[in-house]
Amino acid sequence: MVIKNKDKNIVREGPQTSGHEALLLHVVDGINRTLQLKEVLRKCMEAAKVVMNSEASSLMLLDELTGDLNVSIPTGPVKDEIMGMAVPKSKGIGGWVISYNQPFISNDVVESDIFWKDLSTGFTTRNIICVPLQDNEGQAFGVLQAINKKDEQMFVNEDVPVFESLALHVASAIERSKKFDEVERKLEERDAHILDIHRQLNDNLSAIADLLEFDLDEIIDLNSRKALHATHSRIKSMMNVQSLLSEETDIATINLSQYLALVTTQVEKLYENTEDDVRLSLRFEEVQLDANKSMFCGLILNELLNMAYKNASTSREIGEVVVSLKQTSKDKIVVIVTDNGRNTEVSTKRSQGNKTPESVIENLAKKLGAEVSFTHNPEIGSTGILSFHS
Repeated sequence: MVIKNKDKNIVREGPQTSGHEALLLHVVDGINRTLQLKEVLRKCMEAAKVVMNSEASSLMLLDELTGDLNVSIPTGPVKDEIMGMAVPKSKGIGGWVISYNQPFISNDVVESDIFWKDLSTGFTTRNIICVPLQDNEGQAFGVLQAINKKDEQMFVNEDVPVFESLALHVASAIERSKKFDEVERKLEERDAHILDIHRQLNDNLSAIADLLEFDLDEIIDLNSRKALHATHSRIKSMMNVQSLLSEETDIATINLSQYLALVTTQVEKLYENTEDDVRLSLRFEEVQLDANKSMFCGLILNELLNMAYKNASTSREIGEVVVSLKQTSKDKIVVIVTDNGRNTEVSTKRSQGNKTPESVIENLAKKLGAEVSFTHNPEIGSTGILSFHS
């Protein structure tokens, strides 16, 4: 180890680091628990001052663009004044340490030919210990320094390994924080890109839905209109997912109850101009769900609702459709659609092996990894139950 010092009064014996090891372990533990760079730097400065029992401390980081050393979150009586100041890399003790990548001690800085100047007229540097901050390749990217040992004491050579040990953890924490910030930046860029894709997809689906609406006005055949209505409704269900995703801060999940409410509103509009009097009731719990699973859940609900509306229109009295959403445990979600209709047409077709809305639902349920069941009772009505794990 090379310690630059030209002072005659340097103290080379008599280590005054009693208890430093335990204190160092404590502050290092606090540093290693922190990921945010600003908080890391603040902890570093407090740790440097406490470990070295000094009046002030500072951490200076090398600006790759200007080549200057920038004072980052200093401590001490003039910290607010010198915060953010720049020191030329060719000047001062910090410049010497980062240039030569070696520690430095001086107990009489005025007499040192390396000392540049005090950054504030309100503070006089008496003695100093300064060590480099090194990256994984051993290159210095900043310096850590403690200034003015308290109680008129002096820094000793034995302080250097203690301070270098702290600097090692500080440098590691800073490098880790930079990587963390870089990952966060890339994730934000990715999320912005994905959101843009969702918006574009939503625009494309909207254009298709508008074209289908235009075609509906031209179609006279009743069965063809029903088929086109069903396709239009499914596209709208997918649009609602894209619309919610573009609004969510967490694009991986959406509010399932909010999404399913949009689906039910869309289906309700399809039947509001018919002669059938059907009332819709929702009983939803708040549930967050993966966006892809939510889309399949919405498509299935769209089919269940169309079945329920058709059944409810055959009720002896006013038709009723009730949709329930609940989370029975941490990962089990259940959607229940009931109606009070008397229609048995669907189950009859099913018994003959023809393709039915129920078979469509079962195919969608397989993609969701869900279980689905149906009951039909001409006296009570029909119920469809969808259950799956989030």
